[in-house]
Amino acid sequence: MRLWGCLPLAVFAALFPFVSPSSQLSWQSQPTISTSTLVDALNADPDYTSLLSLLQKARLIPTLNRLNGSTLFAPTNDAIKRQTSSNSLWRTVLAEDALIINDNVQEQLRQQLFYHLLNYSLTTLPVGPHPQILKTLHFPEIPLEPPSREPPPSPPWMPIPGGTLGGEPQRLRITARDEATWVGVDAFGKGGAELVKGQVNAGNGVLFGIADVLDVPLDLGLSISARICSSTWN
Repeated sequence: MRLWGCLPLAVFAALFPFVSPSSQLSWQSQPTISTSTLVDALNADPDYTSLLSLLQKARLIPTLNRLNGSTLFAPTNDAIKRQTSSNSLWRTVLAEDALIINDNVQEQLRQQLFYHLLNYSLTTLPVGPHPQILKTLHFPEIPLEPPSREPPPSPPWMPIPGGTLGGEPQRLRITARDEATWVGVDAFGKGGAELVKGQVNAGNGVLFGIADVLDVPLDLGLSISARICSSTWN
């Protein structure tokens, strides 16, 4: 199975036409013509080479070309470098070690990257301290089987509503504080990743550069189970 992310961008545009947005979680619509994509915007900025590599490994290049009217919070190279120091999955994927094949499908990596995507264009940023809630394209689920070493099916991999939140996607909060915009904050507007690169309008969405990787929230069921086990042993 060849890595689709290695094909020229023009080939992707022909194989996976863009779709016009109809609703927040709908991507089945009439194709539109665009002169650029989010992938083109990432490729044009040297701050996103590591992110492009991860998107290729997760087979998400065709997906980004298929989505239309979307928003991508793009971690910079520095953000991903810090993430790899504590995230063994990202470190292994970027190492390109052919001897390490823990997950040939890269489902876990793909879901973490989906948490940085919205299926609509965020055109207005918050100006006050009250967090605004966004819906991402990450639908958390608990895999029933371990990672596969077999070749994955053909892309594009589109987010499928379902999972442990009753068909709802994982939320993400964004707010303004200290004369900056922060995404991935808590309910009080604290923490999160700062927007450090201004909005880029690509043909099929908008791009924002962020200073840190957005960590996917822990699964509620697993968190409760871990606390129960911890209290039992203590």
